[in-house]
Amino acid sequence: MSVISLERSYPETGTLRTAMSGLVRGRIIIIAFAIGFPIVFYLALLVTLVVQYGHLPNYVTSYDWFANVLRIIHATRSVSDMVPIILNEWLLEIGYMDYGYGHGVADWSLAIIPLKLVIMSLAGALVGLNVALLLERQTARTISQQCVQACRSGILTSLGAFCAGLTSMTVFSVACCAAPSWAGSLTVLGVETSLAFAIEPFGPIASMVGLAMLVVSALWIARETRAVRHAPQMQSIRERASC
Repeated sequence: MSVISLERSYPETGTLRTAMSGLVRGRIIIIAFAIGFPIVFYLALLVTLVVQYGHLPNYVTSYDWFANVLRIIHATRSVSDMVPIILNEWLLEIGYMDYGYGHGVADWSLAIIPLKLVIMSLAGALVGLNVALLLERQTARTISQQCVQACRSGILTSLGAFCAGLTSMTVFSVACCAAPSWAGSLTVLGVETSLAFAIEPFGPIASMVGLAMLVVSALWIARETRAVRHAPQMQSIRERASC
């Protein structure tokens, strides 16, 4: 039997299957990242707001999201109008109320929106998958290969998490007319208003690109893991065939 036929007959594990097996084995890490990543993200935003405005939050308001969604469905006839409203419905609001104006005006607030929360949890799970695959990856043959793999994976994962997080910010301020968009959140955090609203239409694209980069990074790691695992076995097959 030739070497080529032996290699073809050898049962290979595909890249996707390697990634799926890594997902199963690293499920504890993935779940931890899926829960922890949104928590860290929103805490970081909250700390940034406190530092920037100099006020600790003095109110927390929860919303009956399910009842509000049912009310929107009942009151909105057009599905094209209904879906965007539901996707931007709030679940929780934390902020600072300035009571120097009558009943008070929210100087700044941080809103928790279920859609954005799901995106952040998904991004966290993908980051956790990358970490799990990296932890179980066999050592590359040379130091330079290890450095290249670590840099590539780190850059892709970081950029993916950054893009997903950037477009999931839900910070509002009375100074910015409480603009309900990630661009409004950027202006609250100090980005120039003209620049923030110029890039606002690209928000959904940036979010999808970020998640795609995390998926590509995980598949890349899985592909390299599969190649390293199979290299000695393929070499053994070639040696036996040459005999």
